[in-house]
Amino acid sequence: MNDAREVITLHNGARIVFDAMPNLRTSAVGVFLAAGARHEADERNGLAHFLEHMAFKSAAGRNAREIAEAVEARGGVMNASTGYELTNYFVRCLAPDAPDMLDVALALAFGPDHPQEEIEREKGVVRQEIGEAADQPDDLVFELAQVASYPGHPLGRPILGTEPTLDTIRRDDLVGFGASNYSPQRTVVSIAGAFDREAVLKVVDRWLANRKGEPGPASAAPVANAAAIRTEQRKLEQTHLVLARRSVSATSPDRFAARIFAEIFGGGMASRLFQDIREAKGLAYTIDASCDQHSDCGRISVYAGCDAKDAAEVVKITQAIWADIATAAPTEAELARAKAVAAAQFAMSAEAPAARAGSAAYELLTFNRLVSVEEVLGHIGAVTIDDVRRVAAESLANPAIASAVGPKAGLAAAEAFVSA
Repeated sequence: MNDAREVITLHNGARIVFDAMPNLRTSAVGVFLAAGARHEADERNGLAHFLEHMAFKSAAGRNAREIAEAVEARGGVMNASTGYELTNYFVRCLAPDAPDMLDVALALAFGPDHPQEEIEREKGVVRQEIGEAADQPDDLVFELAQVASYPGHPLGRPILGTEPTLDTIRRDDLVGFGASNYSPQRTVVSIAGAFDREAVLKVVDRWLANRKGEPGPASAAPVANAAAIRTEQRKLEQTHLVLARRSVSATSPDRFAARIFAEIFGGGMASRLFQDIREAKGLAYTIDASCDQHSDCGRISVYAGCDAKDAAEVVKITQAIWADIATAAPTEAELARAKAVAAAQFAMSAEAPAARAGSAAYELLTFNRLVSVEEVLGHIGAVTIDDVRRVAAESLANPAIASAVGPKAGLAAAEAFVSA
């Protein structure tokens, strides 16, 4: 990610980012779309994710085996992902193969065939994926936290959907979602590494130059939430807890301060939560904090896996640390460590083609411009103790959100967090 990156905007609004790394032997190519689970209708929850699945079944006349062989016969690695706001189709490959691999990625995004006979078969695969997620308590507890955080909003629905909503999806739904959400204005093709620029541009032109369509409406921002809790009693060895509060969005001027706060709070082995809850008291094997940021909202979350009898103490310590950072503020040493971690992680990712390609697309789709490494590092470096304290205090003033999965004895701890 440097000033040498080139952005080309087609007449219909689609954009291409070229990020040349000529000393490499490989390339990362991807199609990134500002479309995801929050763009679905409630009764079609899971449609965005299912569309991504169906693309791999048949696209541009290739069946599933032929798609896989087209990439793997060249030694490439192909993947895709669906989030609440972004979907991508991605290939890592040798540099000479970049145009052909991008052709595959573009076919997945814009040329899925959606054969009727594959739709019901693939529903069975996604049902297994839904079941697998439900069987993982550390996944389920975050799903419940999402519902509690954004009740009645698309962000509060599972990306995978549910079995009842999956059952209702028809071929027309897949075609319609792609037509209204995979619009040129929401499309960024991003390529980083070594590649033949003109050959890549020809592939992009063939797929996108004549593509039409206006983006469908995005969902409104979620309203301020009330305190909320979701729990599920299960016979497990541990209680799995998520303790959260709403915070700033991915476009807020305070977005870096919020990330630094999460790092100080529970981002690593030197963090407050790890040192107090795991090292000093041995109450949990896994304890961490994270900062989730969407385009118009965000959340600070703490996750812990602990014995049910220790859950109340884990909640109590978490509350105390959150309040201490919000009032007494972090130390200079804590701030310096967190900023060093954030800067190092970003700088390291800026040296990897796949991360660079993804970052460039995210920047264009989120900020409508590229953001240099120097600018990001400058924002990280500018975060002050007062900024962290203020973000912590503002999040602490928001209603508490909690979820828990496990024995009944541990669920009361989540309820105590919300009612405190």
